[in-house]
Amino acid sequence: MKPSKLIRHLTTKHQKEADKPLDFFEQKLKALNQQQNTMIQKSSVNESSLLASYKVAYRIAKAGKSHTITENLILPAALDMVEIMVSKQEANKLKSIPLSDNTISHRIEDTANDIRDQVVEKLKKSPHFALQFDESTDVSDCAQFVMFVRYEADMSIEEEILFCKPLPANTSGQYLYDMFLKSTCDNNIDWKK
Repeated sequence: MKPSKLIRHLTTKHQKEADKPLDFFEQKLKALNQQQNTMIQKSSVNESSLLASYKVAYRIAKAGKSHTITENLILPAALDMVEIMVSKQEANKLKSIPLSDNTISHRIEDTANDIRDQVVEKLKKSPHFALQFDESTDVSDCAQFVMFVRYEADMSIEEEILFCKPLPANTSGQYLYDMFLKSTCDNNIDWKK
């Protein structure tokens, strides 16, 4: 900005500060830059803690462990290790990572939904696919209805689980068929393929 326009702006818009010395404005500029740097640092910490939260949730889901293991075991152990090996200040940074039971549950659901959406997109792009159904039981001996899909992607055949849903105690073939229809309609899967 031209000096003349800057002076006019100062005298018309900021009359109280017009008499201040140059040092006053340099301090204001320095304070503004520090605030901007603080905001950038805070946002990167938040992104890092979010990524760490998703990675922990992924490991818990992969291991098939309870969501409570994070608050009861993983976080306290990580705090102890970092405090001993690095410093207490660095260990306190770990406390900013969202690792509550509900948060981990939501992260696992988000990841599962994202994976399902990726599989559905690959199915839509594939020229054809095959479906396979199975009834299985989980660790608590509850019946599960599992739908596998096999499709062509990147010049190879891939196989994924499209969904796995719990079954009530008494199920009929019609119930399984209705569950299959609902899931294919919900995902807009083209039967012609």
